[in-house]
Amino acid sequence: MTLTIGFDALIYGWPPGGIATYQTQLMAALREEPGIAVAFSGGYGEGPPGVTRRFVGRRRTAFAANLARAAFWKSDVHHLTAFWRPPFLNARRTVLTVHDMIPERWGGRFPAIAGAHYAKAKLAARADAVVVPSEATRRDVLELLRLPEERVVVTPEAPPPRRPVAGGWFASNAGRYVLIVGRRGHYKNVLPMIPAIGRALAADRTQMLVLAGGGPLTDAERAALAAAGLAARTAQTQLSADELAAAYIHAACLIAPSLAEGFGLPVIEAMQAGAPVVASDIPAQREVAGEAALWFDPEAPDSLEAALSRVLGDAALRDSLRVAGEARAARYSWRATAQATADVYRRVAPR
Repeated sequence: MTLTIGFDALIYGWPPGGIATYQTQLMAALREEPGIAVAFSGGYGEGPPGVTRRFVGRRRTAFAANLARAAFWKSDVHHLTAFWRPPFLNARRTVLTVHDMIPERWGGRFPAIAGAHYAKAKLAARADAVVVPSEATRRDVLELLRLPEERVVVTPEAPPPRRPVAGGWFASNAGRYVLIVGRRGHYKNVLPMIPAIGRALAADRTQMLVLAGGGPLTDAERAALAAAGLAARTAQTQLSADELAAAYIHAACLIAPSLAEGFGLPVIEAMQAGAPVVASDIPAQREVAGEAALWFDPEAPDSLEAALSRVLGDAALRDSLRVAGEARAARYSWRATAQATADVYRRVAPR
């Protein structure tokens, strides 16, 4: 028996991000799973005349077509990877991915994110199963959404396959920059850590700070970088996936300073690429990296300064972190994620 699994195409009409990457990698791996067929909601297949970024980018047309076809095309299981359910969805069962519980856990401290996932609780209550990327997120889901334990399953994520760009700025500056990847505001905790980074980099004026993604610098970030003596040694840049892979490979280290994460994808991407990792000691990142990272307290900037100074000043430590990180990252694959997720589909599918 083949199970048909539906996914929503509209995710590709939004700005590129982690959820789109997750869905793309999961769908690709699921196509290799026996007894599993995947399609976009509404019955769209791959490529023209099915779903492409250009097609979905025409939001009004795609939105109307998605709803109309979803009402008539039935999947055995529809997998919701974002907190949106087509109102006329015709699916026998639903599975929901909860990537994190950060708005619920941290919304009091950061009001701007408090309502970010307003539909999560309702969708989780209706779903036949909820999958999460880490045991840390599972504990949060069970506590904050009060779901039955048997309905919440861990399916760890993995780094996506990439082909690093050869040569270029990162190769020319190998070992001469520290890297921060992704968004920087709120719970990502970058701004409060800039003074500590500046103090750690003061010992070697050739070291730079690269901020990959996350949008242009804010006025507050510019002021903090200037005060830390980093204004002339900081670059904020948008990178393609393959450029980011090169940035990881040649970095002196990755800094992952978040107060909270659901999984911590930059950490495992860096380890896979052989970059030493200096990370905040929070449950999800500790679960992912184990002893393959150098840890610091995200509420104590001096802790980051000490950890960063240590890794930059000790080549043997950097080498040991590289080896340990590559071994740790090898435990994670999208094939394993797909197998675990397919097991969930089979469990909830109608008999």
